Amino acid sequence: MSAFKLSVLLLEEFVVIFFFILILGYLVPCGRAYYLFFLHSDEEKESRRIQDRRPTPQGIRREIWMSLQSILIFSIMGTGLFEMYKAGMTSIYWDTFAYPLYYLPISFFLCLVIQDTIFYWTHRFMHWRPVFKYFHAGHHKSVSPSPWAIFAFQPLEAILQFCCLMLIVIFVPLKPIIFLAFMSYDSMINIAGHTGHEMIPPWMSRHWLFKGFNNVTHHDNHHTNMRCNFGAFFNVWDRWMGTFVDNVAVESTAERSAIHKSELVGKLVEHR
Repeated sequence: MSAFKLSVLLLEEFVVIFFFILILGYLVPCGRAYYLFFLHSDEEKESRRIQDRRPTPQGIRREIWMSLQSILIFSIMGTGLFEMYKAGMTSIYWDTFAYPLYYLPISFFLCLVIQDTIFYWTHRFMHWRPVFKYFHAGHHKSVSPSPWAIFAFQPLEAILQFCCLMLIVIFVPLKPIIFLAFMSYDSMINIAGHTGHEMIPPWMSRHWLFKGFNNVTHHDNHHTNMRCNFGAFFNVWDRWMGTFVDNVAVESTAERSAIHKSELVGKLVEHR
């Protein structure tokens, strides 16, 4: 294949991936969540609001702009990952019987466990003071986030996040339907965690079967107290490492914001 044809092919793949992520991975699900919880709110939804404060228009514009930059980075790296798949350098498989059928749900659970573990430790790393302002400070400008914040990453964080996904695709044998199910679940949890409204009934969060799963309040607490709740799907690593706060965030919005601001400013000032 000539260099020109290869360039055209890569450009076509990039455009398809970019608009797939932009529309189906961002605009549609985030727009729906924003409409339901912020533009079409009611008394019942208000009763589930975690913070008193609302996202500001300026903050939402920042979240969207940062997310668009991240989607661009994801699309570039996604094109490279697709080329790796075409070259047989991933563990994606199509033959349903290549592995026992019971491996299908196991592989989905493996994705959750691996992603949660990688996310916890990379998240802790990005909160390390020497690197915080280069990786993660931008995301934490959203003290009271909106669904538009799900990809509101600085470039280095966006690259790191996608690299974590690449590790799963390269090393974990996955049927495409399982990979799509995992990505859909990851997107759903990410969006829910940035709605500012608790969706999980209290009885479920207290039940022994579900206590290891994060709820919305757990991640919302992280946006107002950067010392806790670093996990994605589960809170097992947070419990083991002593970084778990279970739905007991500071009651006063002013106090929550003051804690966040002092932590954010402290991390940035120390490394100027």
